[in-house]
Order: sequence, then structure tokens, then C-alpha cells
Amino acid sequence: MSKHNLFKKKVKKQILSINNLIESIFNKIKYFRFNYKKILLSENNRLVLIIGTVVILTLSYLLIPTFYNKSIIETRIKNQLLKNYGIDIKFNEQINYALLPKPHFSAKNLSILRDKKEIGLTKNLRVFIGLNQFFSLNNINMKNLVFDKTDFNIYRVDFLFFKDLLQLEPNDNKIIFKNSNIFFKNKNEEVLFINKIYKSEFYYDAINLQNVLVSKNEVYKVPFKLVIKNDKFNKKNYIFFNSKKIRLDIESETNYDKGESKNGQLNILFINKSTSLNYQLNKEMFKFQSKNNKNFYNGTLDFKPFYLSADFNYEGLSTKGLFDDDSILIDIISSEILNNRNLSANINLKIKDITNINELNNLNLKTFIEEGNINFSDSSIMWKEDLKIDFNETLLLVGDNGINLVGSFLLNFKNINNFYKSFQVKKSNRKEVKQIQLDFVYNLNSKSIRFDNPKIDNIQNTSLEEFLDNFNSQDDRIFNKITFKNFINSFFKAYAG
Repeated sequence: MSKHNLFKKKVKKQILSINNLIESIFNKIKYFRFNYKKILLSENNRLVLIIGTVVILTLSYLLIPTFYNKSIIETRIKNQLLKNYGIDIKFNEQINYALLPKPHFSAKNLSILRDKKEIGLTKNLRVFIGLNQFFSLNNINMKNLVFDKTDFNIYRVDFLFFKDLLQLEPNDNKIIFKNSNIFFKNKNEEVLFINKIYKSEFYYDAINLQNVLVSKNEVYKVPFKLVIKNDKFNKKNYIFFNSKKIRLDIESETNYDKGESKNGQLNILFINKSTSLNYQLNKEMFKFQSKNNKNFYNGTLDFKPFYLSADFNYEGLSTKGLFDDDSILIDIISSEILNNRNLSANINLKIKDITNINELNNLNLKTFIEEGNINFSDSSIMWKEDLKIDFNETLLLVGDNGINLVGSFLLNFKNINNFYKSFQVKKSNRKEVKQIQLDFVYNLNSKSIRFDNPKIDNIQNTSLEEFLDNFNSQDDRIFNKITFKNFINSFFKAYAG
């Protein structure tokens, strides 16, 4: 009985509590009804009310474009892109509106056209718009354009698409390409190279009255920065190229007020060595010639087909660090920029004095590049005045074990007695020799070398073959001054028997 009474008391207490709560709520509503003006206009609530009103009105204004007719917006954007920027596009999916990071329209999988042919496909286009134009659909004007993840498939003639962007009329807007690729093809649909675009910006510099392109790119694993400025009033182009990886800086100034042919000057900083060139450029070729009489070079680059012919002559040049792991040579070869079967070149490099190696001089390096093969045959170098080294059938090969220089060389002795004296070969081992022939494989990564098929005056020698087999079996096949001297002495000792 007592438990039953206790339960009744608890229930009555809960009901009474609920009644009091309901009565309190109605009393507050009644109070707010007769005193709402006083409450809303109080100092504590006035600021909150103003901020809330501003936020609601701002969001309402910014959301106005969501009610626009999407087809009309697509037409306006398409027309403005074509009229103001010369960019022809085709929407493949419906356009959308977004607030963040700034109010803009976005389109997925959009086609970029040139002469009604698709040259690019953009995964995401963002068209930013001004904030003071939302009440009228007719007043919507584009601000900055961002093409994100665009793949361009273009030919030589299609490069006019980018050239035209550097000739636009003055405006305050930017055209940006991000995370994109340019697949440059030849007439046979073969990809010559791929240019990765991390970020490219086209804009007008109102202070210097120039159209400007600032772009961060990568070609053949070589990152670089490119800046192009077009001064339409003075009819000049300025180009700035920088690649820290290959330690190359190029500055160019071109006059283009004389028809299709252009004249200009190149300033090149390559491995801390500065050079100035004069050049002529037209649709068919690019010709250059140095201004320095001591270090003189010239060449021609034909565009159809792509072929470089050049001669470089130096009074003196250092090869120090040329074969280091982080050297410019290793970087260029590893990047495979030369391993392109569409690239052809005939380059002659002559260096009178190798400044960091006293014994070497008169380097004549002939480089032939054709269909991805890099050939150094018919090259030569002198050891003092006593020995001429001729390279035959010498190729540069890139494989799983690194970069290898493979070929054969001939040692043609002019004065073998002086050569023996230089290496302190024992008199008992000094034989009269006119020519030595050896096949070799030099690994540029490990700096190791191996020799095969020795011939002395065109005659094979069993003792030398055994000596070289033993040398090739050793793990340490890296030359320095001491090990090279010991190798020469052991070589002639084996030959002398």
C-alpha cells in the first residue's frame, strides 16, 4: 500500500512539473507578444539581429544565379569566351553554380575547339563572376577563368591557340591552366613530347602594357619555368627560361616588326658559363651565331623535319663534375630528352684545351642523334702530343643497369717513348707499338669500365686477353690517377710477356 502511494506521488510531481513548464513557455510567448519591440531593439539583441539580417540577405543575393536558366548561361559564357579570348568551347555536361572559394560557374568534361576540331578536353572549368552583376542575367560578365586538368592533343599549327592568348586586348582578367598536359603530335599521330603544365597564367600587365604568360612546366622529367612577354606597341617578345635541374637560363628578345622573319638576341647561362647569340627565326628554321670570336658557334634548326645541325668551338672548357651523379650530363641523359626517335641532330663540339686535365687537349666530339640513337663515332681526343685516341662505333645506351657508353677506340701513338715516360713503364716492357685497339663499356653511373678484344697493331694477343679477363672480374674497376697508371703498367707488362 505504501509503495502504491509513493508511485502516485511521483506521477503527480512529474505532471505538475510539466504543467509548470508549459505555463512558463506560454507566459514567455505572451510577454514577447506584448514586448517584442522592446526585446528586439535591446542592446544585447540588436547586433545579433543586424548580423543575421546581413547574412541572410547576402546569401540570398549570392544564390540568385542558382535560379538562372542554365542554357542561357552556357550560351553567354561560350560567346564571351570566343569574343574576348578567342577560345571556342563545347559543353558536354550541364553547367553548375557554386559559392566557394568565390562565386563561379563550373563545367565538367568541357571540349576546347580550334577550327571546329577538338584540341583539348578539360575535366573542370571554373568561370568566376563579378559580385555586382547578379540581379540581371544580361549583365553577367566573366572574371578569371581556370581550366583544371586539361589534356591537349595538338599539332604544330595548333600552337597558335597559345600564341593568340598572348595577343589579347587589355583586360583585368586571368586565364589559368592547372594540372594539365600538352601532347604534341606529328602528322603520323606520333607523340613527339609531353609538356606537363603545373600552372600557367595568361594576363595583361597594365603597368608595362604587355601580355604575359607565366608557366611552370615539365618536359622529359626536366622541370622548368617559362615567362613570355609580348609588347605589341614596340613589336617585341621577351622570353625567360629557367631550369635549375639542368642549370640552364635563357633570356631572349625578339623583334617581329619585319614580316614573318624575326631577329633577336639570346643570352644563355649554362653551368655558370655565359654566352650571347644572334638569331633569325622564320616558319622553316631557326639560325644562330655567337658573338664571341674565341668561343664561336653557329647552327641551324630546321622545323620540317626537326633537325639540328650545329658547331661549337671553345678555346678552353672544364669537364670537372661532368660525370658526377648530379651532373648536367647525367640529368639530361636520364631524363630521356635525347632518346626520341623524332629528334635528329648533328652536333660538333671542339675544345682546344681541357682545362682541368693537363694531358688532354683537342677534343673533337661528333654527336649524331637519330631515331633515339646517340652516336659518338668518329670522335677523337689527344693525350699531350704523343697519342691520338679515335672512337669508333661508339653509342650511348640507357638500360636497367644505368647509362653505358659502349664502343671501341684506337690508340694511335705519335711518340710512344714519351708516352712510356709519362707512365714510368719499365724499359723491359717498352715494345715498339703503333696502334692499340680495345672494345669498352663505361658505366656513367657506377664509373666502372671493362675492356675486351685487345689488338696490338691489328694482332690479337692471348696474354692481354687473360689480363683483361682478370681485370674485368674485379669489383673495383674505377680509375683515378694512381689506378690508371698501374693499369697501363700492368697492360704493357702482360703484352711484353
